Amino acid sequence: MPTTPWSDTAAALALLKRQQKAWPAAHAGYEALEEISVRSLRVGDLTVRVQYNPARILSSGAATDASSILRRPCFLCPDRRPKEQEALSMGPDYELLCNPYPIFPQHFIIASRRHEPQRIGDRIDDFLETARCLEGLTLFYNGPHCGASAPDHLHFQAVTSHYMPLDSEAALHQSPPIWQGDTGEICLLNNYLRNGFILSSDTAEGAISLFRHVYNALPLVNNEPEPRMNLFSRYDGGRRQLILIPRRLHRPRQYYAPGAERLLTSPGAADIGGVFITALASDYERITPFLLRDIYAQVSFPADVLKDFFNSY
Repeated sequence: MPTTPWSDTAAALALLKRQQKAWPAAHAGYEALEEISVRSLRVGDLTVRVQYNPARILSSGAATDASSILRRPCFLCPDRRPKEQEALSMGPDYELLCNPYPIFPQHFIIASRRHEPQRIGDRIDDFLETARCLEGLTLFYNGPHCGASAPDHLHFQAVTSHYMPLDSEAALHQSPPIWQGDTGEICLLNNYLRNGFILSSDTAEGAISLFRHVYNALPLVNNEPEPRMNLFSRYDGGRRQLILIPRRLHRPRQYYAPGAERLLTSPGAADIGGVFITALASDYERITPFLLRDIYAQVSFPADVLKDFFNSY
């Protein structure tokens, strides 16, 4: 029995054009994106694009505890989506959708056809295959406690490549290999405020093997079913690359702070990638390089701690 074909980048971009014409929510979302404010801040030798995007308050302030998730309908399930939302097949298990509340000029969701928890461990092969099919876009994954506003429904996101500074800066902050073999190599992403691992292989099988090695080396928090992380991938000329950023916290202390100190930020993959989202005008004006450095230090790990995790496995 033949498998369902996976859509490609051209089909995804054609879908986006259709949805902007036929779906009022998508039309409004992308029109609003053209009017948002963005300013670039230098944090040492790094760039962070701070974006004021009021529509993202639904995500930044989303209640993601178990009881809140149970009380709300799942907006990624086919029978709960708006009737105007069109879907493309991404193989037998996934559908590609346009995100009506975009952060990027092209912003897609790749959602499981089934309502199942946000877990990457057994779906890393699908993640890599999706990146291959959507060549020219950057694919990312938010862990259930790392920015996912729908932790009850497995999904990835595909966005405009090189809009996130991470796409261009990672190679400049890549260590020599900490592991190298027939399957590929593992390097540290270090001196980067939000440190992690860069995994490279010439084959999908090699990349999966490298990922499992790092995945199994990372600690679990509060008996959660998988390590906390954000994951990125781009397919470029046949080389498979994964950037894995382990997470220490979902939200920094400023999110819970009283009064004027409060900052409505729930860093997900976009923020970790260097597009820092603010949904309130007052927060947008408050962001400084010092504050960014503090927030990233809270939610991610020092590179030497990551190396210790890896070496102790």
